[in-house]
Order: sequence, then C-alpha cells, then structure tokens
Amino acid sequence: MDSSNEGIDTYKPAGFNTPSPLRKSQRRGSFSSILRRSSIVQTRRASRDLSGDVDEKMLKYLSSISLKKEIEEETASFMSETCSDIDIGDYDPSDWFLEEDDNGEEDEQLFIILEKQGLEDRVRDMANTLSDQIDLTPGNAILLLQYFRWDLDKILSDYFEDPDRFCERAGITKEKKSLPNYINNSCCVVCFESSNDFYSLGCGHGPYCTNCWRSYLHEEMMASGSEIIHCKCISPTCKSKLTFENWRDLASDRDYHRYWYFITKDYVKCDKHLEFCPNPTCGNAIKYQGIGRPNDVVECHCGTRFCFSCGSEKHNPVSCAQLTEWKSKNNNDEESLKLIKSTCKPCYHCGMQTERITGCNHMTCRKEQGGCGGEWCWMCRGDWKSHGQHTGGFYSCNKYDNSNGKKADENSTVAKEESDRFLHYFNRYFNHDMSMKHAMKMKSDEIEDKMIQLREMTSHNPDFLQEAIELLIECRRILKYTYVFGYYLNDKVPGKTFFEYQQANAEGITELLSEGVFINVALIDPQDMKNRIRVTKKYITNLVKSIEEGLGLDDNLGLSGPQE
Repeated sequence: MDSSNEGIDTYKPAGFNTPSPLRKSQRRGSFSSILRRSSIVQTRRASRDLSGDVDEKMLKYLSSISLKKEIEEETASFMSETCSDIDIGDYDPSDWFLEEDDNGEEDEQLFIILEKQGLEDRVRDMANTLSDQIDLTPGNAILLLQYFRWDLDKILSDYFEDPDRFCERAGITKEKKSLPNYINNSCCVVCFESSNDFYSLGCGHGPYCTNCWRSYLHEEMMASGSEIIHCKCISPTCKSKLTFENWRDLASDRDYHRYWYFITKDYVKCDKHLEFCPNPTCGNAIKYQGIGRPNDVVECHCGTRFCFSCGSEKHNPVSCAQLTEWKSKNNNDEESLKLIKSTCKPCYHCGMQTERITGCNHMTCRKEQGGCGGEWCWMCRGDWKSHGQHTGGFYSCNKYDNSNGKKADENSTVAKEESDRFLHYFNRYFNHDMSMKHAMKMKSDEIEDKMIQLREMTSHNPDFLQEAIELLIECRRILKYTYVFGYYLNDKVPGKTFFEYQQANAEGITELLSEGVFINVALIDPQDMKNRIRVTKKYITNLVKSIEEGLGLDDNLGLSGPQE
C-alpha cells in the first residue's frame, strides 16, 4: 500500500497482531470456504457427521448434567473427557481466528481500513473534483453527490442536460443574494433581539442571528440523526439545504464534526465495497477490494468485529437473512399480538382480552381493571346468562363442542405452540446476550485490576485472564446465535439431536470458564484456568465448524426461514 495515503491501513484479521492479508486462493473460494472464513473460530480438523445417531449413553449423560452442581463435582473428569474428545494435543493459537493455507501462493490484500479522516478526505477530494468541472462550490458539489447517490459518472453524464433542475432537486441555491439594506439596523426574526451578527444562506431569508442558527442546527441534529445532511434553511417554506461551509460557519465544533460523520456515512452506504464500523464512537470504514460483496467477518482498529455483508455483529453460524428475520420477529408488534391471542380470550360483552390463571369457566370482566363487569363463559366464550346446570355448570360446558369458541381455540393452539417455541429459543438467546454484555463490562472495568492483583499475589503471568474474558465473550456470542440457528432448524432433521447435545456441552464448559473468570482472585488456579481456556476454545471451535460444514450448507437438512 502506498504510504502516502493518509487514513488508510491494512486489514488485520481478528486475532493477529501484525498485518496478515488473506491469501489469493481465499479470495473467491467455494461457498463452504466463504462460510469458514465467516467464522473467527477455526480448526483444521474435519467436522463430525451430524446426521449419525447419537450414542444413547451420551444423551443419558447429557440429560443428567446439572451445569452448576456436577461441573463442580466432576471438573477433573469432565475436563479429561472433553480434552480427549476434541484432541487438543494439536492445538495451535493461530487456529482460533483464521485458517491459513500453506500452498505457497502470493498473498493479496482484500480489505483496507479507512480511518475517519481518510473518509472525509475522500469526500472532499470528490467534491473538489466535481466543483472544478461543473462550477459549484465544494459544499454544493456534495449536495449534488448526495442527490445522485455519490455516482460521479452519472452526474457528469446527466447534469448538463438541465443544470438548474438538478440543482433545485438537490437543494442548491447557486447564486447568493445580497442581504437586505436594513439588516444591520434590524432584529432577528426568531429571537427578536438586535444584533450585528446575522447570517443568510443563498436564498436570502432572514435576518437570523448566528446564535439562533447555532441553536436551530443543534436541535435539528438531535432530532434528525443521519437525516441532518438534508437540513434546510430556518424559513419553513424554503428548500435550500445547508452546505458543509454553512455548518462550519454556524454550528458548534461538536455538531460540525457530527455532521461530517453523517456525510461520510451516507457516502459509505452508497458504495457496496465499503462498510461502516458499527461502533458508534469509531467512524472508520472497511473497504473490500475484491469482486462482489463477501460475508467475511472483519475487525476494525477499535476492536469491533462485524459481518461485512450485513454490517451486524458477527453472527455465525446464522446466515444474514436468518438474522434479519430474527430481528424483525423480535421488533414486530404482530408477534406480541399473536402471543396474546394464543393465551387470552376476549370478553363476550366488551372484547377485552383476558387470561385465565386459575378458577372455573365463569368469568367476570372486572371494572376495576378497565373491564365492563359482564359475565361470560371461558369455554364457549358466550354470555353466562345462557349457562347453568343444564349446560354443565361451572366446570364444563356442553355448548363448547358446537361453539365458535372451540373453533377459535383450535386455531389458536397452533399459534400458541409456535409462540411457546419462539419464546423457548428467545429466552436462551436473551440470557446469553445479557451474559455476554456482563462479560464485556467486566473486560472494560475490572479485568486489569484483577490481573494486577494476581501478579502481586503470585509469580504467574496474568495474561491468561485477558484471554479468558475475551474467549468468554466470544463463547456467549456464539451460543446465543446457536439458538437462532436452532429455531430455524427443522425438528425432524436427524442431526438436530446431536446439534443440541453439542450445544449443551458447549454451554457446560462455557459456564465452567465463566466461573473461573468471575471467581475471587485468591482462588484462581492459573494452570486450571489455562486448561479451561484451551478446552473451551477447541470445543467451541468444533461446534461452529460442525454446524457450518455439517448443517449450515444443505437446505435439504431442514433449515427453515430465509436463506442467502
């Protein structure tokens, strides 16, 4: 890379301290090789065949595991069995993050990191180039680039057909009008204060003092977010947009830099070879120099790892399409309504949804809880006045078999089963997500103090604690997404039983690692912790690889939901 390019750095694959570009042979591999590169956790061992039957003794052992009690009682034997099972003798630290091919081919960089200043410089260079060719200020050139989705070639081919029309659509006022003669002896039309410090856009509206401009831009920034790049004149009916030169003159330094962040974000969004780092405090972007759009996992200088394809947190073994649908289900009010309808029934009189916890079929819609006071039957959902001993009394309803209520119950049974299944997977996904965030908080707030204490108390190098907390965060992340994967995996797939066995074992050794991380410093056994790290790393590696190579590549194995 030319060292003269400011703000540009080579992409460092997760886990390596020195630049290590991906090999040419990995540039456009098979679909399976792309999936393997999407995982930070990697090994060279072949995955197991998930379609085989699971040993009955193993399942019996699995069902008897108590993650809290038996891990404490059988730590030594559990670690020994797991080490033997996953063959940690050939452990290589480089396996954890990226698999390298030793085929002697020349290396080729696929990613570069564009730092914040480098992105701004690129945008300014484009604006200056366009400004020289079409006689616009650089700020107005950026407005035109935004309108044309940052397609410089399209601007140069279309703009000259009707410059005035395109400028009007882009919010550009080409010629700045002179301020009215009375402006220096007038007052601001917003605050009505006299001032000698007025500012007007090319549209000439005003007069507005700079203090009102600054307040207006700050309020717009807080309310509009990324849409602030389309901010217009204070005048309600004016369509003139502010340029970066206007923001530089009027806004506070904080708001001006924030404005530039959204400018560069809009630029990155329109380039399929660029992806912004999802860390809101970072501002860097990663550029892919290959063909198409890969689903590699990349790591920014800030330490954030994310999927280049969708820009989300690293989410293997779940596909981008499945993750999108999963997020949609979590944020969709219709899913909540389905759950309510599957567990509740409406009052016969007013329609208020009611859930029966205990009691008989005689329901009263309580007024103190917003109801109407009417009485109705839980079974057939009819008026209670039509019920009595002749209809079965309080505990049964002979009207039920032929009622609309029975038909509604039959329809809601399927919805309830689906809701219960979704909640089963979501609760476990959520728990691992919370545990991951708890571990991340410890990494940022406590782990250094713990390492210092261990160094003072013993002669051991405490660096393994840093490795342990990072591994724990990675394990929690992987485990939470295995529940998304399990949700979309058809229950009839033969390999699902073994997948769940592997998942439960991974949870067991992750809990064992977690206990070692959060334990009191005085109780830490360095050698035991290093063994836990080694075993956990290798097991979680094999879990992901077996999913991606055994279940994740074949639609016939029963993955439901959207596929990439």
